[in-house]
Amino acid sequence: MFALALTALVAATPLSPEALEQQASLHVAREFERVGRRLPAKDPALTEAARRLAREALGPQLPTGAPDLHALTLAVSDAGSADPSPRTLVIRAWAHAHVLETFLARQDFSAEPATHFGVGVATAGERAALILLLTERKAELQRFPRAFPRPGVSQMLCGTLMPSLDTAELYVTLPDGNVERLAMARQQGPAFCAQLAFAQNGGYTVEVLGRGAKGPEVVALFLVDVGGPQQRDSAEPVEEPTTLSEARQLLLARINHLRRAHRLNPLTPDSALEGVAQAYSERMAREGFFAHVAPDGSDLRSRVDAAGPAYRSSGENLGMAPGPLAAHFGIEHSPGHRKNLLAALFTHVGIGVAFQTVDGRPQAIVTEVFSNAVLPTTADPLGEAYKAIDAKRKESKLPPLERNEALERIALDHVRRALQRDTPKTTLPGSSLHERVFQALPDVGTAAADFYVAEEPTALSESKNLLEARNRQVGVGLLRGDSKTFGKDRYWLVVIYTAPR
Repeated sequence: MFALALTALVAATPLSPEALEQQASLHVAREFERVGRRLPAKDPALTEAARRLAREALGPQLPTGAPDLHALTLAVSDAGSADPSPRTLVIRAWAHAHVLETFLARQDFSAEPATHFGVGVATAGERAALILLLTERKAELQRFPRAFPRPGVSQMLCGTLMPSLDTAELYVTLPDGNVERLAMARQQGPAFCAQLAFAQNGGYTVEVLGRGAKGPEVVALFLVDVGGPQQRDSAEPVEEPTTLSEARQLLLARINHLRRAHRLNPLTPDSALEGVAQAYSERMAREGFFAHVAPDGSDLRSRVDAAGPAYRSSGENLGMAPGPLAAHFGIEHSPGHRKNLLAALFTHVGIGVAFQTVDGRPQAIVTEVFSNAVLPTTADPLGEAYKAIDAKRKESKLPPLERNEALERIALDHVRRALQRDTPKTTLPGSSLHERVFQALPDVGTAAADFYVAEEPTALSESKNLLEARNRQVGVGLLRGDSKTFGKDRYWLVVIYTAPR
C-alpha cells in the first residue's frame, strides 16, 4: 500500500534526484529488514560512485545491463572506496516516476548479505537512471590518495581485515604491467601496514588479498594515478562470445597477447586442464558459489591432481561478469590474478566458461587453470639449464657465456651441501662460493651466484647476474632431490657468473 501511494505521489509531483535517492534508501532498509538480514550502512563513497554511474548510464550511448567492470572500478576507486566489484543493480526509465516505481517492486537485491551500500539517481530531461551498489566489506582501509601530481613519492597504506580473515597480502601492478608483492611494514593479527612507492608516471592498481580458512580472496582494490589523470576514454563496445569454443579462443588470444608483450612464452591449450576448468565453472554455476575453495573443502591442487600426474605447479584465476571478456577484464586488472597470467613457469592453460542467466541478465563464470606440464625426464638436465641461459642472453641481445668446468665443479659441490642442509643459500658453513671462485680462477675480477629450487632445469628466473653484460663465464651445479621445505623431486641449481678483471 505504501509503495502504491508513493508511486502515485511521484507521478503527480516529480521528485528531485536527492528525493528519489532517499526513497530508494528507505526501500533498501525495508527489504533487508523483511528478509531478516542486518541492514547495510549507507556509504558516502559508494553513493558518490553510484551517482557517477547513473550519470554515465544516461550518456549519449545508453549501455545495456550493468556497467562494465572497468567503469565500475574507476567510479568506486575515484570516490575513495576500495570495494572490489560491488554487486550492481541498474534501472533506467523514460520517466522519473517509473525509475522509482520499478525499484520499489524489486525484492531480489537483499538475497545476499551486504555490509554497505550506495544508491545514486541521475536525470536528463524526462529520462532517469538509478544505480544501487552493494558490498560485503572484508577490510577497512585508512584514507589513501587516489592521485599524486608527480612521481617519486611514497605513502603508507594501513588497514584491518574483518574477523573471518587473518593474514593480508599486498600487490601493486605498475604502469608497465609488472606485478610486485610488497613486504608488510607491520602486520599484527588482522591489522597491517605497507609502504607504497610511486616511482614513475602512470596508472597503478593496488590490491589487498586476505587469507582465511577458505583460502585467499580479494578484499580491497583501487587505482592510483601519478603525474596527472590517465586517458579514460570509453572503449568501443565489445561483442561478447556466446559459445564455449569462441570464448576459449578469444580469451587464449588475449592471454597470449599479454604474455608476448612481456616477452613471455605463449601458453598452449591443454585438454585435461580445460576439463578441470570447465567442470569447476559449471559446478560454481550449479551450486551457486564463487571461490577457489569449493564448499566441500576441495581446492585447485586436488582438482588438478585428479586430472593426472603430469602437472606440478598450478594456478587458478576466477572471473564473473555479464560476459567472458568482461570477466577476464576483471582478472587482468587484479594484481594477484595478473601474477598468474604473467608467471614465467607456466606453459599450459585450460579455460572453462559457464553461461547462465541470473534475474533475467546474462552471466558468465570463467575459470582459467595454469600449469607447467611435466615433460618426459630429460637425459641431460644440466645441458637444458645451459640452453635456457643461452636463450635468455640471446633474447636480451647479450653475448653468450662461456661454460667453465671449474665453476661447474664449485657449483655442484655447493649445491650438494645445500641440499643436505635443506638451505638454498650461496653462503654455507665451510663453503663460500665467492672465495672458492677467486682461489680457483685468479684472473676473475668479479663473481656472482644465483640459487634456484625449481621444478624444471629450465625454470631460471631473470636476475641482474644473468643479464649483466660484463659477465663472460658461467658454471651450473644441478642436483635433483627431495626437501622437507621445498618439496619432493625438485631441481636445486647454483649458477655462478664471472667477469674478467
